Amino acid sequence: MVTWLSSVPAPAAALEPPSPLPSYRPEFVTQTDELPWQDCLWASGAMLLDKWTNGDVTRTYQQLRRLAQDHGGGSALADLGVASARLGIDLRFSPDGGERITWPDLLRRLERGAGAVVLGNYAALPRWYGRWDRAFWTLTKEETAEGDNHAMYIERYDRERGRVWLMDPLGRGDWEGEWISIRALRRFAWSRGGILSVAVTPTAKDAPYAGVTMTDPTISMTSTTLDAAWGMEAPSGWAFPGADVRAAFEPADDPLRAAAESLPVTMAAAATADAPSNPEAVLAETSVRAVAALPSVPGAYLATITLTDRRFGEAVADAANVAVFVPGPRRATLRLLSPDQAIEAGEAVSVSLSVANSGTETWAEHGQLSGTPAVASALLIRETRLVARWILLDGPAEAVPPVPVELRAVALAPGTLTTVTVELGAPGTAGAWALVVDVVDDVAGSFAALGSAPAVQMFEVLAQWGMRELE
Repeated sequence: MVTWLSSVPAPAAALEPPSPLPSYRPEFVTQTDELPWQDCLWASGAMLLDKWTNGDVTRTYQQLRRLAQDHGGGSALADLGVASARLGIDLRFSPDGGERITWPDLLRRLERGAGAVVLGNYAALPRWYGRWDRAFWTLTKEETAEGDNHAMYIERYDRERGRVWLMDPLGRGDWEGEWISIRALRRFAWSRGGILSVAVTPTAKDAPYAGVTMTDPTISMTSTTLDAAWGMEAPSGWAFPGADVRAAFEPADDPLRAAAESLPVTMAAAATADAPSNPEAVLAETSVRAVAALPSVPGAYLATITLTDRRFGEAVADAANVAVFVPGPRRATLRLLSPDQAIEAGEAVSVSLSVANSGTETWAEHGQLSGTPAVASALLIRETRLVARWILLDGPAEAVPPVPVELRAVALAPGTLTTVTVELGAPGTAGAWALVVDVVDDVAGSFAALGSAPAVQMFEVLAQWGMRELE
């Protein structure tokens, strides 16, 4: 298999740094499943990472603590930063971890879809919010200097009502959070010179292709490239965020079936000036077009081109099951035409076929079979000929296709063409069938396997008239 990977508009070594999606809500994490209850920071941090990465990075609070190699109580935001870094998250925190966040800063970010871990004094909360651990809530500074230190996760700022959504890790059962007023939260939170002790995610950002609809691809080829174009409908104001492009070419096990079942491919008249060394994608007015260089080795391939967004690595469009033929010096160009698209089972079908030797080697020469002695008696005529094969695309699984039919010899010199008109018997079973014509010789074998596209035409084979009346 030949595979290329490229990123557009510029190569990307990794996905974009994660940031929340506007509608994503983290799973609630309680610290009360194990004694002693000293993991409020780690449970809140687990919710923060879940929110930050839209569920892509989830860890238990025990796992986060182990990542930080913190084996006791009294953890700080710096410890959460260590654990986050080991998961590829750049956690900056206020006031001493690279950010200095005030209340207006925090509320602006929450309003734009961020989440936050807030540190403070549990005893400073209104009585209702201390119901999860009443003994802890009743502590005062006089009883123990840091006895009521606590961490909680918040998000969803409601400016009109002056409140945010609180997920206190002391909660339990099926509780998932509740609203708390900004006034009550300010009483809880630690503040030094107006600067809070908090860690906040980036603000929410729409998924790169949110609201974008991609049509089925249109496929075209030149002698050097495979092109896929997807029509696109996007919301007003949407900007193309680029895409990673992956192109894979896998040898076709059955080149004739691959040609029959492939997406339609339009052949361009001329080659592109420079085939890209890596796949590329560009935005047109209403479409995205990806271009990939064809394999350098002649043969029959099944190709797939996939566009993935550079934030989540998820596929946003693809073109799969594309038969690609890369011809060598021994090549044929075939065209098949029949006036009939719907035919009765078993009836004679008239087809017209043009075939040209478009390569540089003659089809009339003698050739030596592999493994035979190099003596004149072992030299055989190639007997280059046209062979027609019916392939069932949609119909009864038990349908038996007709045996392949040799149409006639075509011992053509390079640059010559001939036209053949013949009658073939249609398959005896109703269904969707493809008639595929290949050039074959006794030395090189199937020209389709060598990289020459066979001729293909689709037919709807109908039950015989008498049988249809009985049905």
